[in-house]
Amino acid sequence: DLEHKVNALTRKLNTEQSARQRHLKQSAALSRRLNQLLESLPGAIIVLNSDGRVIHHNSEAHELLGRPLLDLRWSDIVRREIRDDENADGNLKLKDGRWLNMARRALDGDEGEVLLLSDVSESRQKAEVRERNQRLSAIGEMTAEFAHQVRTPLASAMLYAAQIDVSEPAQQRIVAKISERLCDLGRMVDDMLQFAGGPKSTSEQVNVHTLIASAIQAVEGQIRPESTLTFHVANRDTCIIGNEDALRGALVNLIKNSDQASHHAVRIVVNAGVSDGKVQLSVNDDADGIPDEFVDRIFEPFFTTRPQGTGLGLSVVRAVAAAHGGDAECTSSSLGTTVSINLPIFEGANDD
Repeated sequence: DLEHKVNALTRKLNTEQSARQRHLKQSAALSRRLNQLLESLPGAIIVLNSDGRVIHHNSEAHELLGRPLLDLRWSDIVRREIRDDENADGNLKLKDGRWLNMARRALDGDEGEVLLLSDVSESRQKAEVRERNQRLSAIGEMTAEFAHQVRTPLASAMLYAAQIDVSEPAQQRIVAKISERLCDLGRMVDDMLQFAGGPKSTSEQVNVHTLIASAIQAVEGQIRPESTLTFHVANRDTCIIGNEDALRGALVNLIKNSDQASHHAVRIVVNAGVSDGKVQLSVNDDADGIPDEFVDRIFEPFFTTRPQGTGLGLSVVRAVAAAHGGDAECTSSSLGTTVSINLPIFEGANDD
């Protein structure tokens, strides 16, 4: 009887041990699964005990808050990593400049709490850029409306200035200065309106020789008498597809910029050639050139090195080139500056 009881107890013990082993394996698998879930969460998980000390965290917490974390009070970590003077909208700013969003949840039985920290730096930057673009858009609309309203009184002022008696040399100089300043204002208004309106592209065929000739004709009388302006077109039959008015305006902008690049006489040459299936319209001058630190910025809106400039002329040139499927580029040295507009050639053009 005793032997039968021992065997029965042994079988029962083996069964219970097997069940316990299965339970331990299931618990270990569940623990691994929970750890994997914690590691895969898009944020830092920090578990605090009732004393506010860190008893568990995932690897993302190390990425955001650095080391060490375990057994430290959360208040000490805050003083170590987080700025206390630049927190806003419930977000925390780290000392390295990143922004964190924090959510807290208490554990059952007052055993502590769980913190979820998410890096929201990118979303805040996008929100700031969006708000800035909205402000710039509002400013642009207001500027365009203002420039449009200024056009009428400005035209009247130029008309009245042209009717002033200039019989005396002193008056001639005064009227010339007034007219020059009014023309500067007129160019600024035109640049602002063209920039605000955006580039326009059509599908008309434009002969390059005719385009350059019309641009030079349009700019006659607007450049200084001491400056010289010539042009050369490699092939009179070369054509492009686009908006002739917009392209002419871009060339006029480039010619005026070259004329204003120096206080001395400037030699300006407009060239047109074909290379790699593209038409290159370039305006070259022999002025002093652009400082190296400014060459990469000249196409930026509102960037200018001239006191009377708006900084929009070259931005409009680049926008016109982009609207026609091309680009604009600039090279400069102490011998002068060349700004080029590269546009796709019309496939039916004879560029031999």
